[in-house]
Amino acid sequence: MTRRLIRIACPLLAVPALVLAGCAPVPAPTPGAAVPLVAEASPPADEAARLARFADFPVDRKPRPILLLDGRVREYGYHTGDAKIAMSQGRLKLRTELPDSPATVRAALPDGTFELPAISSRQAYDLLAAVGDPASAPDASPAPLLITKVELGTAEFRTDRGPRLLPAWLFTAPDSFQPLAVAAPADTAFWPVEFTDRVMDQAGLAADGVTLTLRLPAPGPLCPGQPVREYAAEAVETAQAAVVRLRVSTAFPAATPGGAESCVRDAMLRTALYTVRLAQPLGNRVLLGPSDNPS
Repeated sequence: MTRRLIRIACPLLAVPALVLAGCAPVPAPTPGAAVPLVAEASPPADEAARLARFADFPVDRKPRPILLLDGRVREYGYHTGDAKIAMSQGRLKLRTELPDSPATVRAALPDGTFELPAISSRQAYDLLAAVGDPASAPDASPAPLLITKVELGTAEFRTDRGPRLLPAWLFTAPDSFQPLAVAAPADTAFWPVEFTDRVMDQAGLAADGVTLTLRLPAPGPLCPGQPVREYAAEAVETAQAAVVRLRVSTAFPAATPGGAESCVRDAMLRTALYTVRLAQPLGNRVLLGPSDNPS
C-alpha cells in the first residue's frame, strides 16, 4: 500500500528576519485507531539558534568571507604511527629556517581574485603546532615530527563554495605523505571557524539558484503496529543564511497484538534524495544542514 503525505494548509508566520511554515498542533490519536499522516508542528529552536550565528554574516562584502569546512590546517597522513602521534601531540621540530613573509597573498575566490593580508611563516608554524594536544596519547613519547622545509605555495581546502585552491604555507616533513598545509590568508579573510558547524557546500544547488537536491536521513522499515513516519525537507531562511530541516509526518496505525515484540530492529542509517526550493536564490548566503534528529 502506498502511503501519501497529506499536507495541512497553514499560514506563513513572520518573525524577525526569519520565515517559518507553522501549523496548529495535532490532537493525540485514539488508541488503536488508524490516523492519516499529518505534519507535526514543533518550534524550530535548533534551526533558529544556528541561523542566529550568521545574523552578522556580511553577504554584500567583497570578497565574501571564506568558510572553511575542515579548518585552515591540512594533513595528508603519515608514514609511521609515531609521526601521527607526534603531530597529534603538537610535538614538532624545525630543521630549517622560517622564510621571510609577504604582507599579502593573492587568492582566487568565487567572487574574484583579491590581494589578502597574510599571516607570517612563524604564525603558520604556531597554528600547525596548535593542532596537537600535549595530553593526547599520554602514554606515548614519540620523537618530534621533523619539519625540513617551509615555503609559500598553494593547497586545496574544502569551503562552503566547493574545493578551493588557496595560498598556503607548506611544511615538508619526511614522515608525512605530503607537505602539511596552513592557509596563508589572515584571519580577516575567514568567517570564524567556531560558527561553521553544519555548514554545507552548495554542490546540490541547481543553476536556478533556488532548487536544492540533498541526500539526507530517511526512515527505516517499521515493525508491526509502530507509527509510520515520513520525512519531508524544507528550508528556513534569513537574509544571511538558509537552513534545511527535516519535518516528520506520523500516522498511528491500528494496534497489532504481539507484532512489535517479535520484530527485529536494525541500526542502519538510511538516506534518500530530497528536493527543496528556497524562497529566493541562495546567492552569498550560507547554507546549513539539518540537525541529527528530524522534528
